[in-house]
Amino acid sequence: MSENEQNSTSKNLDSAGNELTFSTAVVIALLSVPAVAGNALILATIWRRTFLRTSFHSLLSGLAVTDLLTGLISQPLYASSHLINGQNAAVKLDNPEVVSVLGIIAGFSTYLFINITLATMTVMSIERWLHMSRRSSTTSHRRYYAAMVILLSPIPSLIVYILTLRELAFRYTLCKITIAEFSFCYLIISFAYFKVYQIIRRHQLQTQATVISQNFDQPAIDLAKYKKSVATMLYIFLLLSMCFLPFFVSSVLSLLITGEVKESSIDLSMVLVFLSSSLNPGLYIWRMRDIRRGLKQLLASLRT
Repeated sequence: MSENEQNSTSKNLDSAGNELTFSTAVVIALLSVPAVAGNALILATIWRRTFLRTSFHSLLSGLAVTDLLTGLISQPLYASSHLINGQNAAVKLDNPEVVSVLGIIAGFSTYLFINITLATMTVMSIERWLHMSRRSSTTSHRRYYAAMVILLSPIPSLIVYILTLRELAFRYTLCKITIAEFSFCYLIISFAYFKVYQIIRRHQLQTQATVISQNFDQPAIDLAKYKKSVATMLYIFLLLSMCFLPFFVSSVLSLLITGEVKESSIDLSMVLVFLSSSLNPGLYIWRMRDIRRGLKQLLASLRT
């Protein structure tokens, strides 16, 4: 291939990369609107106390707060940073410090909220397991410990992210930590749901036994209620998986490849990560009757 052909190919790749960067930035910016509005409504519904709140609702509030802040902070900054880097070279040259700070805050907040989301989902699965095994407690110290775990879990990634800003060699370490955290959280969540399945199965057998012994007026637990609760958690986990697993895959690819393909995979995976913040409120409304009723009451009060 001649030098001119190589230059032409390079320009075409750069043009395609810029178009992809621009498109993903616009989509991420647009997704911030439903993320902010939807999660604000969910939080207002839960905090109005029109229904009995449980530890599950407290964790759900934490997840909604994280999604709200993602739509309010991370998505606009991430989109702005990519738009400036991809389409406004003049702005980047005239204000390099501002553009650099914008990118740093966008990346820092994104890693922070991704880690908090994963930690919250992990704690929620453990809470369901302990609740069904009747080893859970709604005391304040349990909630305090859960909050501490969720807030402290992002620290390793954030420390390495800060080091990456000083030395790019740490970028591979950041990818490795991200992969390790994802794997650990998914392992814990899978184990917790397996234990929940065992509990449900055991109580089904106990209920059948009580029917035979004519003691069916006192089942061990309300199976229908807890099956629905666990099913809701599974739906949330499946949505999280669909939106976050591509980011996990792109982190793995970052260790194996370099160049345009790696950057494109990261850009596309971030669209799905931010999409989860917009879709979660709709999932809560669809699956949770108390949230649905509370939201209707909230909207009715706003009209009057």
